[in-house]
Amino acid sequence: NGHGDLVTGVAWSPVSNALASSSADTTLRVWEADGRLIATLNGHTDKVICLAWSPTGELLASGGDDNTVRLWR
Repeated sequence: NGHGDLVTGVAWSPVSNALASSSADTTLRVWEADGRLIATLNGHTDKVICLAWSPTGELLASGGDDNTVRLWR
């Protein structure tokens, strides 16, 4: 099972086999390379429009149409 709306971005972790995806459904999801869901990140109240990993892979940043930027560990 995946996002409930349009996927707006994807980014590979720079240090692992994890892939993060952002969506108009207001969530981010983190996936294993084999497609297994690791985590669903909730916090935005409108579409998530961009995401990026830190160089160490310890943080994931996201920006949304709710005019917020969030950092996730």
